[in-house]
Amino acid sequence: MVTNVYNVLLIVCSLYLVWKKDEVESYFPLKVVGYFILGSFAFSFNQITLPLGFILYILFFRPALNVEVKRMAAVFGVITFTIVHWILPYAINEWQSRPLFIEHELGSVYTINFQDEYSIGIHLKV
Repeated sequence: MVTNVYNVLLIVCSLYLVWKKDEVESYFPLKVVGYFILGSFAFSFNQITLPLGFILYILFFRPALNVEVKRMAAVFGVITFTIVHWILPYAINEWQSRPLFIEHELGSVYTINFQDEYSIGIHLKV
């Protein structure tokens, strides 16, 4: 599920950013995808996940053409990192650990008429 969310966000953001292109640049769609992946690159240490790719982008990358679009691609990448690595696991954990209440109509196993239950099951199969 997490991979599907990541892929959908990658495709949607890439298409959006390719349309926002200001200057002509060779291999621009691949560069946008690269900046997006760089922004979403994660470093995990002792179950703590950090956005290492975005930190590297801030420190070392200085694009010359389409600066705003490439910056937006890296920011969309770090937003996707946040969704995929922090928000979705928390939401999935909360959903799976929610309390479940199952209502039952039977009071005791000793009071069940198994012939009636069996006949109900047979009628449902047909």
